[in-house]
Amino acid sequence: MNKFEIYIIAGFVGGIARGLSSFLKKQRAGNAPKFNYQYFFTTVFFSGILGGIAGALAENNWKTSFLAGYAGIDFLENMYKSSPFAKLAKAAAK
Repeated sequence: MNKFEIYIIAGFVGGIARGLSSFLKKQRAGNAPKFNYQYFFTTVFFSGILGGIAGALAENNWKTSFLAGYAGIDFLENMYKSSPFAKLAKAAAK
């Protein structure tokens, strides 16, 4: 396995860790919504891509990719929440 593949896998693992820790934190607080598989896997997919790119650009090690994947979900969620798509989705849900 080459380094780039390891970086991508580490990015995905970081994204999964972040997504699950966020869901479990909300569940323990008692205000967890129904688990949204589509949203979870979409954010994990893109955080894995971001982690792989960050690891490849930094040419450091898999830990950089893991952390980039972990932080990538926060970045993606905040981008989505501040985008016009989130407002349209909320309006359509009403």
